[in-house]
Amino acid sequence: MKKVFCILTLLLFVAFFKVANAQTDTSKRAATDSLKKNHKFTVSGYVKYLEQVSFVNDITNLQTLDLLHNRLNFKYQPNDHFIFRFEVRNRIYYGDEVKTYPGFASLVTGGDGTLDLSKNWVNSNSVLFNSTADRASAEYINGKWDVTLGRQRINWGISTVWTPNDIFNTFNYFDFDYEERPGTDAARVQYNLTPSSSIDAAFSPGKTSAQNVGALMYHFNKWGYDFQAFSGVYKQNFTAGAGWAGNIEDAGFKGEVTYFAPGQGGADIASVAATLSVDYAFKNGIYVMVSGLYNKLGKDSLININQLTTSTLSAKNIFPFKYTLFSEISYAFSPVFKASLGGMYSLSGNSLIILPSATYSISDNWVIDLIGQSFYSQQDGGYKPLGNSIYLRLKWGF
Repeated sequence: MKKVFCILTLLLFVAFFKVANAQTDTSKRAATDSLKKNHKFTVSGYVKYLEQVSFVNDITNLQTLDLLHNRLNFKYQPNDHFIFRFEVRNRIYYGDEVKTYPGFASLVTGGDGTLDLSKNWVNSNSVLFNSTADRASAEYINGKWDVTLGRQRINWGISTVWTPNDIFNTFNYFDFDYEERPGTDAARVQYNLTPSSSIDAAFSPGKTSAQNVGALMYHFNKWGYDFQAFSGVYKQNFTAGAGWAGNIEDAGFKGEVTYFAPGQGGADIASVAATLSVDYAFKNGIYVMVSGLYNKLGKDSLININQLTTSTLSAKNIFPFKYTLFSEISYAFSPVFKASLGGMYSLSGNSLIILPSATYSISDNWVIDLIGQSFYSQQDGGYKPLGNSIYLRLKWGF
């Protein structure tokens, strides 16, 4: 399986430039959107360069990490009923952290799914070149039915920062460069009961039976709110949850809660995670959001930032802290320039995280971002830095 995937990825690299250029020329010649919809085969993606500089106290003692990231999205739609997708991430890491961080390669390739669709082309000294297919699916649509098989994104989460209902594809908020978020190897069936209600069933087999995840969700709309409720099995735990999204006056109001109970052969401790968020967009362009999380399995201390930035989070233990508050304010200074300042504070662990960012759109396809992440923990009666990272990212989309 891996050899086939490696050969396919190499062919995609070769075909990418020809197909992408041909598609660009075709798009320029298209007079209307209806002509574009007739294309049975489409290619999209991006190329990104990310420069990371990290330090603790001494800014002269820097650790660097560079990432050249290419994503290729292939879509084939022969008719109105079938859609085939194959999407691959090609990443070249180089710098100090590749060489000094223990298990860096396993960290990049971790969580690949039931099937092994990841390949390290180069892994030596300070360079890691990895290709990973995070989408490979076939979708069938017919009337009210929608059936998808293969590696896909099953997005059951509603909130922005933490998504307890997202039992299939838990993601890490600090992994901002992974915009598409992880996929899972699964079978999914969706049935639309009415225009505002549906049933969603999904099953993801693990590498062992103890890692199986399966659940049934019901979506509906009532009182101007979108509601969802689900129940199923999560890695030998019985699980059930609910979520909603709506508005209080002009402010957005979202929430999710998920409960895990030990099943036969499962863990011997129950867990619950719940989040609430409120957001509001002012007429002058200022946007604010406040969110909170309760995670029963969270700890009351932050030893190092690897617990947040590199640890593999799970739906049952969604965040290292038990009580966490998040707030963010952003402002669009112009149609092409936006800045934001976010922060997290652990009520139980007395840890503080500061998250500034700025985005500038150079053109329709070019974007540059400047992002910061600073971590502080209360130690010996005061707050001390655990680590600081500054990211500069340039992205070209096609």
